Parts: sequence; structure tokens; C-alpha cells
Amino acid sequence: DIALMVKAKCLIGSTFAFEFLSKFNGFDGQYQYGTHYLLEDMSYDEIMVILTNQPQPVTITFPEGMTYQQMKEKMLEAGMSFNPDLLDAMVKQPGLFADYSFVPLIEQTPGREWLLQGYLWPDTYRFDVNATEQDIIRIFLNNTERHIRVGGYMEKAEKMGMTLDRVLTLASIVQQEGPIDEMPKIAKVFLNRLEREMPLQSCATINYLRAEEDREPQLWILNSDIERYRDNFYNTYRHQGLPPGPINSPGTVAIEGVLWPATERTWSGANAYLFFVAKGDGSNDFSKTAEEHQAKADRYSSQGQ
Repeated sequence: DIALMVKAKCLIGSTFAFEFLSKFNGFDGQYQYGTHYLLEDMSYDEIMVILTNQPQPVTITFPEGMTYQQMKEKMLEAGMSFNPDLLDAMVKQPGLFADYSFVPLIEQTPGREWLLQGYLWPDTYRFDVNATEQDIIRIFLNNTERHIRVGGYMEKAEKMGMTLDRVLTLASIVQQEGPIDEMPKIAKVFLNRLEREMPLQSCATINYLRAEEDREPQLWILNSDIERYRDNFYNTYRHQGLPPGPINSPGTVAIEGVLWPATERTWSGANAYLFFVAKGDGSNDFSKTAEEHQAKADRYSSQGQ
């Protein structure tokens, strides 16, 4: 009952008066579901006018590269009223969403906690602040399903001999390793390393582990952090192959960088590049040999000190 709800918020003094005026003014049966913002000094008529209009949704932009935890915090900060623990449980065990083509294919690898991380498509969304936990996730996954279908990502991944899950995992690393125009090159370097069974040695995965402990990211990874996280499967310096799952929600450019990486035609010597190092200005310097890479790493790190 609308009158009782408004009275419970101490916004009106009498439910009888509210109901009488509601019928008299023709508002009865016109009230809209959703969240409305009211003030204590509003008149009955002002309250009724607001409650009969469509509520204003919350608009939130999620940039590429955000972790699930960061996305959740952004929604809470925007005033959404979902249960964080219930949302966590659904992201960890997404059985309710098996009707999406990609969800049953998500790999439950050891050490992977947030199974839907990487599948919550980065974009601008409009939410009702009282949206249920399931509704919130479905809004994200509807967008993800559309991008996967339109982009032909599943088919392309299969042609590469990769699962979509592994493509998104690698794309989430590429997302954090450099600027947009370098992503096809970065992806190619990682694919070259995987083909040669070399560890990825990605700074992004170490910084992901640092973020999990609320520690600031590092431009050049410390040996102490490599040792600190030696037993964690997301440590790509210590553990071979890809980490258990995506470390964030990658965007279109990163995903397509993995699916359509740099080639010999677009980047001379593409098949031979195995290393890159951050230059300190947001871009990277690529190398073919360990000796060349180490010399560059020493130079750039000394300049950054």
C-alpha cells in the first residue's frame, strides 16, 4: 500500500488523507514501481505527482579493466540497494545464468573465485536502484551475449584452438598491459610465449594480486611480490600458462587484439617478439631476445627512479 509506505518514511501524517486526496486528484492506480526521491517538506500533491512519474534510473559507467569488486563498489556508491553478499554468491556460482551460451563453458579452475569476472561487459548502464541481484547480473550478461554473438568471438576462438574463457582471460591481461594501439602487439607477444610454453610473466597479474590486498599497483614489478605470491595461480611469473580466469572485464579492443593479433603483415617480425617492457610513458618497448629486453628494462627502470 503506497500510503503506508510513505507514512513509514515519515513523509505524511495521515494515510487516510493521502488515500482520500489520491482518489480525489485521480492519482489512484497511477503510481509507478521503482525508487523515487522525496523530501520531508513536500505537500501531499507534490508527493503524488512524483510517485506517478517513472522513477529516474541510476546511470553508471564501467570503464574497461575494472575488477568485479570495483564494479560492485561503484554500484553501491551510486546508491543501489542490492545485497552485496548475494551478488557475490551469484558471481562465484552462476548456475542461475546457464541460459546464456557462454556461462556453462566457464572453466572452474583451481584458485578461481569470481567465475563471472570478465563477463560483466564494460559499458554505461541504467539501473533501477532497487534492481535485484539477478536483474543486475542479467543486464550485464545480456550485453555480453550480444557482443559475443555480433563479434563472432566463439567461432574465432575455436578456429584459434582456444576457448572463449581463455580468450577473455588473456584479453583481461592485455587490457592492463598497454595502450589501445599496442594491444594487438601485446596479445601477439603473449600468444608467442604460450606457443613456446614460456611463462607469461605479466605485471598485470601481480598487480591484480596486489589490488586484492588493497595495495597500489607497481609499474615495474618487485621480486619481493613475485615471491610473496609464489603459490597463487594468478602469479604468471611462477606458474605456467594462463591464470585461472580473467583478472578484470576486458573491452572490445583487448578481446579482438587476442582474436586478431598482430601478424607479420602488420608488424614485421611479429612471430619472433617475446618480450616488452613499460617505458614509463604508458607505452611499451618490444624485444625478441632476453638480452635485448633486459637491457631495455634496466634503462627504463633507472630512468623512472
